[in-house]
Amino acid sequence: MTAATHRIATLAFAAALALPVVGQSAPKPPRWQVLADCAAAYQANARVADPDRPAAMIAQVSDVARDYIAAAEQAYRPRGPAARQAIAARVAARTTAYSARPREAVEAVIDACPQVGG
Repeated sequence: MTAATHRIATLAFAAALALPVVGQSAPKPPRWQVLADCAAAYQANARVADPDRPAAMIAQVSDVARDYIAAAEQAYRPRGPAARQAIAARVAARTTAYSARPREAVEAVIDACPQVGG
């Protein structure tokens, strides 16, 4: 086998190994994490300073955040105090992160959230 043929064979082998990866996306996060992130986005949105936003609207947005927290607790396995603690920690961390983003970015997260009861 010549050097050029060897390089082609090596490249073909490397390409064949990469094929299963092509077209695959990153694994989806667990549902409880998605719901906790939505709760955090709603909490961050409720904290946005807006003189035109009535207190009732802020309360409503906060209620929706609580609905997402409850849904995250239902989705977390196994349930219990450790689940509530993990969800609370994630919501707190993500709320801080979302609060640093522009309002439009937080609203984009909210728009992508799955619907939950309410």
